[in-house]
Amino acid sequence: MNIVKKYAVKAAMAVGIFTPAIVMADTFDSAAIGQQIASVIMGFVAMVSAVGMAAITVILAIQGFKMAWSMIKSVK
Repeated sequence: MNIVKKYAVKAAMAVGIFTPAIVMADTFDSAAIGQQIASVIMGFVAMVSAVGMAAITVILAIQGFKMAWSMIKSVK
């Protein structure tokens, strides 16, 4: 009898959890989810590109200062 009660409670919980999902399934729009995912991915790509460009700029600036410093040292 305890097993029947345990499964009855689980079944009632499942009905309570999945009923709103079934009701909302009528308004489900997979295209909107795809657009949201695409916009998030594009934002991530833009952020990674910006960080990469900043890193390249810093590396080039450091190399420029090294070259300028070596020229200054060679003139002395």
